[in-house]
Amino acid sequence: MTARIDLGWHLARMRVTGIVVLVVTLLVAAVAYTMPYRGSSVASPVTVTLVAFAAGLWIGFSANRDAGARMKKIRRAYAVHGDEERLLRDHWLAYVAVLLRLEVMAVAGFVVSLWGTGPASGVWLLALCAIMIVLTWPTRRKTQLLLGRARAAREDVQG
Repeated sequence: MTARIDLGWHLARMRVTGIVVLVVTLLVAAVAYTMPYRGSSVASPVTVTLVAFAAGLWIGFSANRDAGARMKKIRRAYAVHGDEERLLRDHWLAYVAVLLRLEVMAVAGFVVSLWGTGPASGVWLLALCAIMIVLTWPTRRKTQLLLGRARAAREDVQG
């Protein structure tokens, strides 16, 4: 079932999603940097910072591994169903999942800014989050590569 797909619309939807998440991250950074420091009554600021950095970095850097596993499942499913519109929708959903994982880094940076060692530390985690979002920017080449690999997998299954 090879329907005519609109690659331009797919890329536009993915890029708008990426821009929205990047803007939210930048807003979180601005709020975290301008809000007064709250301190923590539960743990020391260093402990809060270390835990937030560890959680944020682990979730953020494992997003790539998670995305790879999701894309393998998406390509295998396409090999069976052959619906390119569904393939692109699933691609977008995988992208949203990666962006949400990266947003956890933004939340961790916010936590460090308000309850950890302060905005001077939290801003680094927020900056790393923004850089990683930019690195996930969807391109025509990446999408065409996905389509090519998925079509090859479908041919292998059918042939």
